Amino acid sequence: MEGDDVTYLEAARTVDGRAHSDAATDAFRAALERPAPGADEGQGSADGVRVFEAGAGTCGMVRRLLADGALPAGEWLAVDADERVLSAGRDRLHEAAREAGYGVETEGSGLLLDLPDFDATLRVHFAVGDAREVADDRAGDFDGVVARSFADLLAPDDVLALLRTAAPDGWYHLPLTFDGETRFAPEHPADDAVIDAFHGTMRNRGRAATLLAGRFREVGTPPAVDARADWVIEGTSDGAGTHGGAAYPADEGTFLRIVLETVVASVRESEAVSAATLSAWTETRTAQLERGALGYVAVNRDLFGPVP
Repeated sequence: MEGDDVTYLEAARTVDGRAHSDAATDAFRAALERPAPGADEGQGSADGVRVFEAGAGTCGMVRRLLADGALPAGEWLAVDADERVLSAGRDRLHEAAREAGYGVETEGSGLLLDLPDFDATLRVHFAVGDAREVADDRAGDFDGVVARSFADLLAPDDVLALLRTAAPDGWYHLPLTFDGETRFAPEHPADDAVIDAFHGTMRNRGRAATLLAGRFREVGTPPAVDARADWVIEGTSDGAGTHGGAAYPADEGTFLRIVLETVVASVRESEAVSAATLSAWTETRTAQLERGALGYVAVNRDLFGPVP
């Protein structure tokens, strides 16, 4: 994305929160609570669940679990290629855990979160680097692999290789995987040209979720959950703003601005749309954004299932 990655990821949190499908979220959280192989049924495991998260960003996934009181016991390895983004996530997780009443200790660069009312701890470790390379060194070490808004950056077979970080009886959770459809509202005559050019700059034109689900079926392990999880931001018809005087709720105006800048930069670089057409489209969309009249939908899917 264009702009500051920390700003974008933080601005996206409320949009992400609305987008997740209940079915995939429920399956994921049930997997976090499931006893590890060899543990007594109903008693869990002293070590808890082991999770590998690729593209962890500002630790939004762990922070959401913490906020919902669904943080598991065990080990969580958060991996991201951007050291500054991951460091910001560590700091935000530390602060959020303290504010929520969790006991927090440091262990090297990691965090130990003591779960209230339970004699259990979640150890969160952080690794900077390419998730695929980190995964190569930890094959089979984890119960599950999580990658939010990340799987669409890889080819399907690269995702399959990443999932081998989990044990053979493990699971994956790939929420908010983009699936090749972007819409802005209200309609503009240049929408088809601009959006088609934007999708053309993406791997497989952004149809990652469809291709992944098909690849999982080919290898004999179809997703247990494959559900729509669209990003949706609604603009007001008159651009008056309805959120306490703000054009958009929370920091979603910032999120939408960065999305728009990313679309424009990608299309401009592709040279697939004339400069005049792109300039006119950008001017209209920017004016709509500034007065709160711009709407946006990105079609995503949440995939959860057994590791192939």
